[in-house]
Amino acid sequence: MVYNSFPLMPFLVFLGIYSGIVNNQNNSRFVRYNAAQAVLLDILLIVPQILLNVFRPGSDELGQQLYISAENTIFLFVCISVAYGMGSSLVGMTARLPLVAEAADRQTSGPGGW
Repeated sequence: MVYNSFPLMPFLVFLGIYSGIVNNQNNSRFVRYNAAQAVLLDILLIVPQILLNVFRPGSDELGQQLYISAENTIFLFVCISVAYGMGSSLVGMTARLPLVAEAADRQTSGPGGW
């Protein structure tokens, strides 16, 4: 509730995670890698939300069904990604989430970043 009540709160949380966890060399690579994947997933989820807000469906039934299907697909992707990441972390493996794993590797492997 607090997260969405302030307009800049998501951006501030992003900056806090990025600078406090991902770029902090005192944290283990495992923690920095998982935090980088979380940040990248958050960024990746902005694109469908923008598209859904720009191309809001009309009042016809087909448009509403497409909108609901898109929302459900995004939700399912997030749930599967979180479950996979948590399961991999619990057994001590590195989660390789689709679309974000390579960028997280580059971010946490050394200096430079994205």
